[in-house]
Parts: sequence; structure tokens; C-alpha cells
Amino acid sequence: MNVLLITADTLRADHLGCYGYWRDTSPNLDALAAEGVRFESFIGQCAHTLPSFTSMMTGRTPFETGVVATLHCVPDTPSGRLSDHTPVLAEALARAGVHTVAVDNLMQFACHPSWFVRGFAEYVNPNPESFVTALIAERMNEVLVPVLRRIPEPFFLWAHYWDPHRPYNQPDEWLRPFDDDGSAQMRTTPDGREYIPTWGTLEALERSTWAEGAYTDAQSDRLANAREMIDAYDGEIRYLDEHLGRILETLDDLRCWDDTCVMVTADHGETMADHVTHFAHVEALDACTRIPLIVKPPAGTPIARPVHETLATHTDIAATVLDAFDVEPEAPMHGRSLLPVIDGREERHRDHVVSSGMYLLDRDDLWKSIEVSARTDRWRLRRRAPIGRDYPTHGLKLSGLWEVIARLYEDEPAVELYDCAADPDELTNVAADHPQVVAELDALLARAIESRYFYRPGQEDAHRG
Repeated sequence: MNVLLITADTLRADHLGCYGYWRDTSPNLDALAAEGVRFESFIGQCAHTLPSFTSMMTGRTPFETGVVATLHCVPDTPSGRLSDHTPVLAEALARAGVHTVAVDNLMQFACHPSWFVRGFAEYVNPNPESFVTALIAERMNEVLVPVLRRIPEPFFLWAHYWDPHRPYNQPDEWLRPFDDDGSAQMRTTPDGREYIPTWGTLEALERSTWAEGAYTDAQSDRLANAREMIDAYDGEIRYLDEHLGRILETLDDLRCWDDTCVMVTADHGETMADHVTHFAHVEALDACTRIPLIVKPPAGTPIARPVHETLATHTDIAATVLDAFDVEPEAPMHGRSLLPVIDGREERHRDHVVSSGMYLLDRDDLWKSIEVSARTDRWRLRRRAPIGRDYPTHGLKLSGLWEVIARLYEDEPAVELYDCAADPDELTNVAADHPQVVAELDALLARAIESRYFYRPGQEDAHRG
């Protein structure tokens, strides 16, 4: 038995055909979902990269690991790192005799997160010559296919694609592969604004700027406005899907399709023009945290039904892979195996998922989340730390974009409540109308907010005292 875990960076669930998107972005993933199981409500642990992948590989939440920030351009950071004492998935599998391989380049981040290498017999960097996000699916396959052809069984193989993360750098023929402008999908929000589902309000789409004009929805001279950016994002998904199809064909050619569990998921999604930030991923809302999970089990595995509505999250990935190999976790974890859901032994997996979002560096040089949310079947409660205008700014030098986003948070409401059943794009804040729901969901956030990894004004001074 083998497990191939494919992660597509920045892939929203609601831009895939099998999740109801009207564009034909994902024929190969749709076919995979038809053969296996699709989790409709897979909610990520974080709206950005490093914490999400850390939860995948440890089975623990960001507020348990302390990895709440994505330090892609911050070297020599003393915090925001996984403890060497925290077990990781590949270590447990290797000790059980599974051949472990990663085709991934997260080690190229400036903070060099070494925990993604631990336990892998082979860690193959598919693009050591350039920055991580420059990797495109064609180059990834050039490295991944030879690895697939030579690795011994049983194997656990993690393959990390960067499409559809920005920059949208797919070949030109995949830049605008769809003709429709979304107008046939037009809807009206509960408070009267016109919008295109998963794209954003018409006002934002036509304006194509945000942060009071500080940022424009564009990318060099290839893409000039928000609609072109969305076309390119969808084109990246279609381009990725084409190359994932070749990997699935390779498994079949090698005659290990029946013996391999294929899991496809993402670390986070991406806002389009639908929230405070555009074409970014820091907001703990469905645009950034509702991601796909498609599982094609080995042949002979009972499948109770092809689509499951129950909530699940990143920490469940590690638990599921361990369960598939009949390996016990080396320490208690937040994650629980999804195999009982797949084969029908379990009907409901989780009643809520807590996700984190934007982060800052406090005066004690500890990276902390300033945004957290609780997602249930119906509701999403989002709470921001009361950072005011007096928070430390030395941690904002990640990029000019990060500082703009943090400044936006100064004027955003501290609490937002969305009725995801009536308002799946989470566009209308109904917190004032449902104080009891806010109170109930606040209780679910208590552990995260009380963690030392959530920002509270004055907390740094208390630590020093």
C-alpha cells in the first residue's frame, strides 16, 4: 500500500468543477473525485502557507506548534519555528518501514524550516535555482515523474505544486483559457450589493484597486485588472490539472494505481476581489481556508458515499496517512483519521474548525496571530486582535504589502459573523443580529485567543515584567 499526497498551493475549493464551479477548470481532479471521495467542508488550519503545512505534517494546530507565521523572507528568526521535540509524520512512517519521499522546496524559504525534511529518506528540491513560487507544474513533473518510476513500495510521497500561487506564470496558452465574463452567475447579497460568486462585488471587480488605491489588481504587463487576474488564476488551475492528469496516468502505467491512496488538497486558498485584501491569502475566511480534499483510496476500500459534508481540517491529514499504514502516532495529536468517514464507520467528524490568519511580530520578537475564526456547518465567526494604532511595526518589514494589510486591519471590525448557508461568499456581517451565536462561537475561540501565540496589546510588557 502506498500514499501519494499532492498539495496544490493556494487552491480554492470553489474554483474546481467538482465543487460546483461553472468553469471547466479541473477535469482530471473531477474524475479523481468521481472515483473516490470528496470532502465538501475541508477547512484549513490557516490562511497562509507555513502553519498549514506544519499542521499537515504534525497533526497539530498552529496554536499548539507555535508556527503561526509564514516567514518566507525572514532569515535568522528565533521564533515561529517547530520544536525539534514535536514528532512529524514522515518520521513515524520511516520507523515503520515506509519509504518516505518529498518533492518540495519549502526549505528555500529564508527561515529554512527544517522540519519539512525530517523523516524523509529523500527530500528532492524541484527548483533550487530560483525562488519557491517560480516553480510551475511542467517543471515539477520533470522531477516528480522519474521519482515515481524508481521509488520502492510501500511509499509515502508528498508532492508540493505551487500552481496556482502568484505570480500567475503559466505558459501564455493557459493565461485566459475561458471566454465567459461571469455575468450569467450574478447574485445579490443580503444587503443589496451585486456580486459574482467566488469573484467579488461588481464594484470591486470594476474598480480593481484596494487599500484606498494603494494596491492595484494587476501583475506586471501580463494582467491589467481584477477580471484578468481571476481569468489567470483559473487558467493556472486548468494548467495544473493538465499536469496532475499526467501524474495519475503515470501511476496507472506503473501498475500501482490500485495499490495507491491518492490524496489531493491545498494549504490555503486565495481572495479574489471578494474581501478586504485582493489576490492575497491572510484572511481567515472561506476564500482562504475552504480548500479541496479529494481521496482516492486503494482498490477494495469500502466507500460509504462519494461526497461528505462533515467538517475536517489539515491536522486530519497526518492522522489519516498514519491510519492507512496502520501506524500509531508517536504523540497525541489534534488530528483524527478520516478513514472511518470514508468507509462509513463514522458519520460526523468535527463540529467546528478554528483557523488563524494575519500575524505580527511583537516586542518580544514572538510571532503572533492577530486574526482567528471558528467555522461550523452554518456559521463563521471571525475575530481580530484589538491592535489599535500603537502596535509594534518592526515585524511588518516582510514586504510593503504586509504593512498595507496590517494597516487595513486597524479600521476593520473586531468581530464578524457570517451565515455561510445564506451567504456562502461571506460578504454580509450579521454579528449585530445574532449575539447569542457570537457568544457560542467565541467560546470555541477561547483556547486560541488565550494562547501565547495570539496577539494582545500590552502582552509583551507583561512578559518582560
